[in-house]
Amino acid sequence: MKITVIGAGISGLATAYILRKKNHDVKIFAKELSPNTTSNKAAAFWFPYHIRNDNRGIFWCKRSYKVYQDFSQNSLSGVSMQQLLKVVPAGIKEQEITWLSFMPQNSYQVMEEHEIPEGYSKGYHAQVPLIETQIFLKWLMNELHQMNVEIKIKNIHSFDEITDAEFIVNCTALGSIQLCNDKELIPIRGQVALLEPKQFPFIFLDNETPLYIVPRKDAIIVGGTFEEGVIDTVCEPETLDKILANAYKIFPDLKKQKVIGSWAGLRPYRPYVRVEKENNIIHNYGHGGSGFTLAWGCAEEVSLLIKNNNPE
Repeated sequence: MKITVIGAGISGLATAYILRKKNHDVKIFAKELSPNTTSNKAAAFWFPYHIRNDNRGIFWCKRSYKVYQDFSQNSLSGVSMQQLLKVVPAGIKEQEITWLSFMPQNSYQVMEEHEIPEGYSKGYHAQVPLIETQIFLKWLMNELHQMNVEIKIKNIHSFDEITDAEFIVNCTALGSIQLCNDKELIPIRGQVALLEPKQFPFIFLDNETPLYIVPRKDAIIVGGTFEEGVIDTVCEPETLDKILANAYKIFPDLKKQKVIGSWAGLRPYRPYVRVEKENNIIHNYGHGGSGFTLAWGCAEEVSLLIKNNNPE
């Protein structure tokens, strides 16, 4: 079956990969390609972030976890399984404790009281995939090329521009504000600072502050922010200083690491992720800050919708 995927962030690439594996004839049109996509600016470690009000996400998250776990066996993929330390600040009620139901079996444990860092009242150890975007997205693009998936830079303004596909899969993220006139979809800016790389024992996550620290080969990423409705991707020095101050308070040794850069990206947030069929179009967007966490499960969902439905 001829299928055109619009968008080449993680959702579009994952969808194209899954559909090609199922022997469909797949091409990708995208306004931008890696390394110039929002996905390249993601931290990106697997965690159910702002998706836990949607039980569909349980399958999507767990499926993606398994795919990354398999990819981690390939040293060239840029995916590895890492320890995550998730904590809750003292005096603050943990938000959305339902995240535990999104975790694969035996992938986490509650920390003993003596293990919890100072200033925190609760903590969890977890094993999660770390996806080093600077390696993984290039590797995934190469895999798609080897699978004979055509990838072309083309900004699609209307679905009517695509005339030779039996199905179109819309993975345009924030592009769907215009493409679908979707008024539920909003940008949420995230800002991060980059420190020079060093050995760091785990990924650190405090959703309530918020603060996350992600050690990668190219940098230690320190984030972040959740700024609703902000449409520019310019980092603010005072915000970055605050983010770093939060990190230095918990891990003073990070002060020794030189600040080597900063990023700002726009998350495509929607109250509920849109994965649904509309005539011969299948929408797959609105993943917010969980794009990498949901990508492979949502791609499987798209594949099932195509398998179970013919164009109306």
